[in-house]
Amino acid sequence: MTESPSGQGAPEHDSEAAALLTDASATTAPSVPHQPRRDGAERTTATEAVEDVSAPGRTDDDELQAGLDTGTEAEAELETEAEATGTDRSPETSDAPKHFLNRVTARIAAEFLRPSPALLLSLLYIALAVFLTWKLLFHPIASVLAGNPYDQFYFEWQLTAVEHAVTHLQNPLFTHAMNAPDGMNLAANPQIIGPAIVLTPITALFGSAVSFALLTTFNLAATAITWRWFLRRHVVRTETAAFVGGLFLGFSPSMMSHSLAHPNLAGQWLVPLILAGVLRLREPERQVRNGIVLGVLITAQVFVGEELLFLTAMGTGLFLVAYAAMRPRQARDEAVTFLRGAGFAIVTAGVLLAYPLSFQFFGPMSFKGIPFDIGYYSADLKSYAVYPNLELWGDPAKLDPLAPGGTEQAALVGWALLLVVALLAMWLIRKAAVRALLIAALILVVLSLGPTPVYDHKTLGFWPIGPAGVWTHLEHLPLFSSSLPVRSALAVSWIIGILLALGLDEAVLHRWQVLRGVGIGAVTAALIPLIPRVFDTVPRTPIPQYFTSGAWKECVSPGHHTIVGVPLSDGGDRTNETWSTAENTDFAIPQGPVMGPNSATDKQVVWAKSNVLWTAQWLAYIYKNGGGSTPAVDSAIQNRVALDLGTWQAKCVVAADGTQNLAAIKNFLDQAIAPGKLEGDVVVWMEPGR
Repeated sequence: MTESPSGQGAPEHDSEAAALLTDASATTAPSVPHQPRRDGAERTTATEAVEDVSAPGRTDDDELQAGLDTGTEAEAELETEAEATGTDRSPETSDAPKHFLNRVTARIAAEFLRPSPALLLSLLYIALAVFLTWKLLFHPIASVLAGNPYDQFYFEWQLTAVEHAVTHLQNPLFTHAMNAPDGMNLAANPQIIGPAIVLTPITALFGSAVSFALLTTFNLAATAITWRWFLRRHVVRTETAAFVGGLFLGFSPSMMSHSLAHPNLAGQWLVPLILAGVLRLREPERQVRNGIVLGVLITAQVFVGEELLFLTAMGTGLFLVAYAAMRPRQARDEAVTFLRGAGFAIVTAGVLLAYPLSFQFFGPMSFKGIPFDIGYYSADLKSYAVYPNLELWGDPAKLDPLAPGGTEQAALVGWALLLVVALLAMWLIRKAAVRALLIAALILVVLSLGPTPVYDHKTLGFWPIGPAGVWTHLEHLPLFSSSLPVRSALAVSWIIGILLALGLDEAVLHRWQVLRGVGIGAVTAALIPLIPRVFDTVPRTPIPQYFTSGAWKECVSPGHHTIVGVPLSDGGDRTNETWSTAENTDFAIPQGPVMGPNSATDKQVVWAKSNVLWTAQWLAYIYKNGGGSTPAVDSAIQNRVALDLGTWQAKCVVAADGTQNLAAIKNFLDQAIAPGKLEGDVVVWMEPGR
């Protein structure tokens, strides 16, 4: 690779990073004419070298035209970069402002005058994200996502709880507002603490419903934008391939399904930045800076979506090991620099995450394990060839039985895309990076199948290691014990997107027009069935005026900060949770969708201890079944109910007018506590003398 003169050409670290995936470093490019720059200096980049080698036998005129086209495109990018960084790229820009604010101002002004391709394509991604979420984005107060309102209520509550903690200078990693009186280790449960902190002003001014809608739209657009940037900077040579790759990765089945109220898994916009940071660890001249930047990105990802960080590390590790095995000399040459930079990243992340992670794993209400059936949350091998119901060729009216829930359709990418990506990978199989990506994808697919691999719900007969899957041997290891197998398909989706971009890039630049047309047509045909559908919404259940008016404050006093709502919030119903959200979590609620330890001495996870107390069990039973089997209330039952209210630190039970089996609930609580009072749109039972 010919180094550019000082201040000329593409930064060396970008070319070297790109070489890992383009294999430019493994080839020797013939000398070809290059586009002169403004100062007369010629430029040679890794991407040009790849292009020259990828089309042997072409004429001198073809080579000259390719050099001119590539040089013009690269020069335009370098000019944009110069405007953004203030780097002296040419005599005309030698007096560019050096101050950060001046550079930012100059860049913004330049984008308005001459919008860059990156800006225009980013606006397209944003427009698509807004179109897909408009029903929620334009009506956040009145509607919720039809596909998963329960998790939306949970994350809206969390946005509110974090906003409450920040504005009251409390610890955002823990809250007593749910699962009273024990509270909730927010860092150990599914969390979006980072985005919640950033969105605190919006949540405080407009409510968590608005913040949630904005975050859902942002996750889609930002993920597409950062993936396009990563692909264009480090993987492909054409803007077309980068744009299409970003389009798929930002709006893939995995992104669409987890955008159904899983913002901790749809917030994938830091993943490409982390991958770029890993590639930059090979730069010998910037080891400290690159390591620190990567450490900061890793820290940020913990608070955006911790499980995504685990999947990123697993996928990246598999790729690097496979690539190093195929390029041992390159691996040896770069090992010391890479490991030294990785050391700085680990130290940086370790220092920044020391307290949060220790709180997560050893703090109050910390736990180990996962309370879900990992056999259910595993991918069926056949599901990879199926189309999800959130895309064009899926059935919007029903969920395919091969998918473990509407939010877990990451493995469903469709047979057409699998076929096209497989053909493109075979076309590029000579590249070590492509082979490494395929190896990583294969291992991740195997992991996604969980403890008992199946095809169309039937145990795989050809499985070489017996009926038990690889996950069986890993499920008790740290991190694996807290992850669901099917989510390994998220990382498979990333690899599919990268391979798609690499194949399309090769097709766009191929010297044979027929192959260019076939490649572009095949990719287009494979992606059309995956055109995403607009997210459907349903009307929200109105919050009772008893809470919005502040009348609920009669139910709280020193030592009694909990309000027991019927039905009690748990893994299914979230009614009580929405009341807490509406009032800025100013009062606590019992139970809720909380993971916690089995006991103070047993850290094994349980799901919220729902309906452990006697009163909770009977309220849940009467709510679901009516009062036919309700025991006759005597002094013993009255004492038991009073004891449970004391455990919850509550003096009131509240049920909204219109609650299922309200008459039976009222008959029971009238005798167990005191006659209920109808206060507007709720019935309130308050302990006498409180």
